[in-house]
Amino acid sequence: MSNNIIEVRELKKYYPVQGGVFKRHIADVKAVDGVNLAIKKGECLGLVGESGCGKTTLGKTILRLNNATEGRIYFNEPQEKVEEVEGLLSSEDREERSRGQKLRKKIDITKFYGRRLLPLRQKIQIVFQDPSNSLNPRMLVKGIIAEPLITQKLMNAREIEKRVIELLYTVGMAKEHLMRYPHEFSGGQRQRIAIARALATYPEFMLMDEPTSALDVSVQAQILNLLQKLQADFQLTYLFVTHHLLVVKHISNRIAVMYLGKIMELGSTDDIFEDTHHPYTRALLSAIPIPDPETKMKKIILTGDVPNPVNPPKGCRFNPRCKYAEDICREAEPELEEASGNHFVACHRWKEL
Repeated sequence: MSNNIIEVRELKKYYPVQGGVFKRHIADVKAVDGVNLAIKKGECLGLVGESGCGKTTLGKTILRLNNATEGRIYFNEPQEKVEEVEGLLSSEDREERSRGQKLRKKIDITKFYGRRLLPLRQKIQIVFQDPSNSLNPRMLVKGIIAEPLITQKLMNAREIEKRVIELLYTVGMAKEHLMRYPHEFSGGQRQRIAIARALATYPEFMLMDEPTSALDVSVQAQILNLLQKLQADFQLTYLFVTHHLLVVKHISNRIAVMYLGKIMELGSTDDIFEDTHHPYTRALLSAIPIPDPETKMKKIILTGDVPNPVNPPKGCRFNPRCKYAEDICREAEPELEEASGNHFVACHRWKEL
């Protein structure tokens, strides 16, 4: 078996733009555009970048909350089988490509619909950014946490009640909270309820969509520590989406930096913070405040605005805002290139910087 729980190959998610009197399709918003990514079992992969760069869209597409426009997503599949399918799909022989398409339908979750998605929903879960919106205000806590168990038909009524109480204790709450509504809790408590609901079906992979951004700093620390404890106790794998670099430094094993639908840099947390290569990543890191008024901060100020994802720049997506950009940056799109070990960077000039 592969040590990757998720493998993403050439994933694209476009949103159509309609115009004119007849609302015809005139363009696409390229939210995710050709992403390749592997998430290892048991790790926490941080996904960072500016607002609007496609982080949440990528996460939701991996979870099949969004339908992919193109690309493949493999969940918990043997590496040999994945490589066999990829090899057949890229073959020049028509029969081999046809055989690859048949095999792909069996293991590529972008091809799963209806009842085929139900077992997948049990294994992959999400914790949303704002628990005030993600929890049904008309349901009791008991019903909120029990809902996925009822939908999946995993237990009988007595077992479900026992499981709900067990989950409440797991996330630091108590039995007396069962018969209350979400508005009766603080923001941190609501997020704990959301985490308990996500844990209900014994998932293996969880998308954390900025789970601490709506919380106070002290509560953020509590939730982060809880997530780390749960990951260790239940052997969970996280994709942690955030724009807060200090949060991702605290919880993540590896970090992927995203810009305008593309992965710009990927590496271990130590590599990203201590030996970063991409100019965009350096700009993000320079924006982290230092809690010492005597320390002079050297910020990298990016010029210009984020390009329109409907019509992204030719070549490197970052070239209009990069002071190191040359002709090749404006003409050819860089591929993720290995810088050292498992550290990858998509920049034509990273060796010179």
